[in-house]
Amino acid sequence: MPAKDLHSSVVHRSSLSFIETFMVRGGELQAGDLHQERMLRTLTDFGAEASQPILQTLLSATPWLEVEGYLTKQILLPSTTYRLTLEYDLTKIRAIRLIPYQRRGISKIRPIQLPKRFDYSYKYADRCFFNRVKATLPDDEEPLFVRQDGTITDTSFTNVLMETEDGYFTPARPLLKGTQRGSLLRRGLIAEHDHLTLSHLMHARSLLLINALLPLEEALCLSPTALQP
Repeated sequence: MPAKDLHSSVVHRSSLSFIETFMVRGGELQAGDLHQERMLRTLTDFGAEASQPILQTLLSATPWLEVEGYLTKQILLPSTTYRLTLEYDLTKIRAIRLIPYQRRGISKIRPIQLPKRFDYSYKYADRCFFNRVKATLPDDEEPLFVRQDGTITDTSFTNVLMETEDGYFTPARPLLKGTQRGSLLRRGLIAEHDHLTLSHLMHARSLLLINALLPLEEALCLSPTALQP
């Protein structure tokens, strides 16, 4: 399904913009409150003016009316999970994209060291760095980004969990604090680890990759032997 531009373009595409990715299942957005919270935090942190339409929409009692209106015009198969992506800037939603979700097949994890001062603490629309790294790897390999101090962060599209006999642990300093990760932390189903390294992962029971479309019970699960040297 092609992107749907909801408003005429008044801002150059080179300007600051963000994305938010949702699971659509049974024709409905999942965990909308968590995505709403992150979008509001992003807009507030970047100084969006209170009068801007996007802030007014997100602060309303029914923040997803525009998105739900878009969904009603699509032919959605009840048994199909969809990935819906909003692209937005500090003033408005720029576009909506909806595609059937296809679960990736990953058999190997390749540690990749992050450049100094690299930051992706907000879900920027510009993902050129991740795309360049992924282009260097086979289709069944996924990069696992490692900080200069040896601590792990995320893959290119998921947060990481380590399963041990004491439970599930996730890096305390991920590249991006995902909505699924946040929900699991709030419910006490996982815990943060302050200094999670590749050595820790090698001794785990399993490695799990999660995001908004990969909840814990549907996570991509890999053996520690999937880690490449």
